[in-house]
Amino acid sequence: MRLGLLLTALAVAAPPLPSQVRTLRMGQAVRDSLVKGDAKFPDGSHYKLYGFLGAKGDTVNIDLTSDDFDANLVVADASGNRLALNDDGGENCNARLTFVPPSTGNYRVYANSSSQAELGDYRLSVAHGHATAASDSVCRGFGRVAGMIDVGQTITGTLTSDDPQLPGDSTYFERWILPVKANQAFTIDLISDDFDAYLLLTKGRGDKLVDNDDGGGGCNARIVYTATDGHPLRVVVNTASQPKRQSGRFTLRVTEGESTVDSKGNCRLNNVAGNTRTLQQAASASQSTGPRAPIPTIRVGETVNGTLSSSDSLYPDNSYFKFYQFTAPAGRPVTIDLSSDDFDPVLIVRGADLDNSIINDDGGPGCYARVSRTFPSTGPYRILVNTTSSPERQTGRFSLSITDGSKPVQEGSAATADCQSARSTAAASTASHAIAVGQTQQGSLTRNDVLLTSDSTYAQPWTIHGIAGTTITIDLESDAFDSYLFLRGPGISGGRDFQDDDSGGNCHARLTATFPQTGDFEIVVNSADHYATGAFTLSVTSGSKPKSVARCTRSSQ
Repeated sequence: MRLGLLLTALAVAAPPLPSQVRTLRMGQAVRDSLVKGDAKFPDGSHYKLYGFLGAKGDTVNIDLTSDDFDANLVVADASGNRLALNDDGGENCNARLTFVPPSTGNYRVYANSSSQAELGDYRLSVAHGHATAASDSVCRGFGRVAGMIDVGQTITGTLTSDDPQLPGDSTYFERWILPVKANQAFTIDLISDDFDAYLLLTKGRGDKLVDNDDGGGGCNARIVYTATDGHPLRVVVNTASQPKRQSGRFTLRVTEGESTVDSKGNCRLNNVAGNTRTLQQAASASQSTGPRAPIPTIRVGETVNGTLSSSDSLYPDNSYFKFYQFTAPAGRPVTIDLSSDDFDPVLIVRGADLDNSIINDDGGPGCYARVSRTFPSTGPYRILVNTTSSPERQTGRFSLSITDGSKPVQEGSAATADCQSARSTAAASTASHAIAVGQTQQGSLTRNDVLLTSDSTYAQPWTIHGIAGTTITIDLESDAFDSYLFLRGPGISGGRDFQDDDSGGNCHARLTATFPQTGDFEIVVNSADHYATGAFTLSVTSGSKPKSVARCTRSSQ
């Protein structure tokens, strides 16, 4: 198809003006650029035209190389009749051909790109002799281009099954050429109601500069970037990898200057096995199949106690969240507080009249989160009870409250320092636990406890004094996590005899052990689930108890 277009274009092209033809001498190499103002073939590809004098029967080697575009060479006679054409004969998407003039006279060389809208620097040379054969003529990194978009422009398009697919995840994509200036700051927005938008910004042969998934709010993508030089960039319109092969309409917009990127957009995956729909898609489906479960409401002056668990919705950064909804008082400030001793809380507030999501991590006392402000209307607004992304999948109890009036919100380094101080205090207060035979103790496994890197579980040691030859039974029960415990100390080298998962029944742990010698031992309260936290009961009794053989089938785990 492209060859046909070039033949047609050369055949019908008007004779070039002398000023449009650059003279190229045999043995000469020139450096230049394809720019937006250059002439175009009907397929939208730009070119610059050169002329050289060729002698009949002479062998001419012509090379066109570029790091900005997929080079294409066309040789024609003075009347525009095509005589030779090459795309990737010069390795690395560069063009190279050997041409023997059929007669002495003037010939044209078109320094061209293989795809429409491509721009950038190139080097063109003409010399006597045969061209060196390319060791690899496969072009990698460049490819089909959908068009050009300028800073300050908005375009609409459609991703379809006719578009190419990324080999890594089989998602459809389009490339758009973006001309830029050195040190130019700009914002790229990809907006779609049909798919979960994903943006990449690349240069040269597909070298990635930056990418973004949900930085534009909702399932939209946003990239903010400052160009380091004037080489053209490529905007890749793409989708998230799940669901596979998404398609649909989109709006692509590039604006001058830097806009705010939403660090946690509204587009989230439901944490249901095998379910890859976004929350937006799930909501649409529920409207057609039945009523949605109502979002819990919290009122100003109210405190709600709840629990984040593994059955809640999951962000792409592997943090759980719950939705709440509230109505703001007109013209008055309110303060929203989220506290937890089991996880590092993050507050997110969204509303139709908010330009961006309000996100706070450590604005309250210690590591608690706080948002305090006057909202632009009564709403309603949505609150997301969330956690930091590290460690992943934090769970546990929390308290969410909304109070009338404003309260101070810590920001920046002050908030970080206060949180670190609180963690140190909490770690010191929980560093020492002890239990004796015949005792029952209540406790809580929290994110301030030791994190075992081998399996990403929290562990809390309890000291117990043991006498050689004494047999005890240790029971660990929790409704918050799948209990796991082990015993360590003098004379214990590990092994299954000194650890247990579900022998207490109902996912509780029970360990019967005999102290090998007299001394201080550690009972380690642990969980079978990654990053699990919550309340537990630990008891130690004399003698042995029977083990349960029932499998752990707790539905919430």
